[in-house]
Amino acid sequence: MPSEIPQLEVITAISEVETEDFIAQLLFSQGWSIIHRAIDFSGLLVALENRHNLLRTVIIYSSDLPNLDPLKLAEIESHSSAFSLICIDGVSINSHAVMTHIRGQLRLPLIYQNHTLAKSDNFPTATPKKQKLITVTGTAGSPGRSHLTLLLAGYFSWRTQVHVFDADLRSPSLAYMAGNRPPSNERFSLTTLQMEDKPSELPTSELKELTFVDIGALPSLREVVTDRRWHAAFINNILEQTSSLIYITKSSGLGLLRLENFIAEFPILLRKIPILYVLNQRTNSREDRAIEARFISLTSGEAAFVLPQDPRPLQPSAPRTKGLDLFSASSKLAKEIDKIAQSIA
Repeated sequence: MPSEIPQLEVITAISEVETEDFIAQLLFSQGWSIIHRAIDFSGLLVALENRHNLLRTVIIYSSDLPNLDPLKLAEIESHSSAFSLICIDGVSINSHAVMTHIRGQLRLPLIYQNHTLAKSDNFPTATPKKQKLITVTGTAGSPGRSHLTLLLAGYFSWRTQVHVFDADLRSPSLAYMAGNRPPSNERFSLTTLQMEDKPSELPTSELKELTFVDIGALPSLREVVTDRRWHAAFINNILEQTSSLIYITKSSGLGLLRLENFIAEFPILLRKIPILYVLNQRTNSREDRAIEARFISLTSGEAAFVLPQDPRPLQPSAPRTKGLDLFSASSKLAKEIDKIAQSIA
């Protein structure tokens, strides 16, 4: 099945042949397009000049590249937002270490305008530090995004003002679900954004100390990064302000495949946003336990949580002195929600 994620264009400038070959093959397997392999600094400069400073290019290099001029390289990086330079000095040459290093160095590209990278005029200034914006997304097929958003919002609303945006413009459901289980305090508020309004940003007047945004299933990276239509710009705007991203996965084989694709491809281009991975465990069958084991393996080293099956209803209770005990202390689900909330806090 062809990936919806566009290829990144990469120039390697690594002196050691075996290392260069390993990294080139690794990136190619991840869907990256290797457009040039520079064997010295002059060759790298020619390749960059041919790019005309217009198209976004990732340069992966080592500092022992023949004739490397560090000052010239720094000048190139400081004068062009189209080039992302990543040095691999000191990185262990194995798949996980290399991709983790690259993921940490890259930022989410800004919206393309006239084939150049330029920030949209519609983007607001960064969210003030006193405010936190938590974005909830995940796999397609109703993995439980709205349910988790309301549980977390209700949890935090006992101690602070919480506003929730239903930004799942294609299939909004938060208002319906909140109506069935309304918060029992006045610190919770909800806004459902409408597709016909074509929002370009979140209403800044409604941002609270803590804001949750349910954006539904995350669109393809091509749509988010390179599409100039209003919806892509809207999602990009939200990601620019996000303090933490929660990615929830449905307990199914297809859900795991989509999660694996997200981990392998999408976070590479995200700016440094903490990502929390959540598996919504529907049942406790042998298959679901196998899916849980695979989920834990895929998210090894990341902040990962499993929402267990718990048939008991979650009923709000008064907050305890030492924390926010929104639900019955005996509920397994409540304990996992508490862990997620503590990670956000």
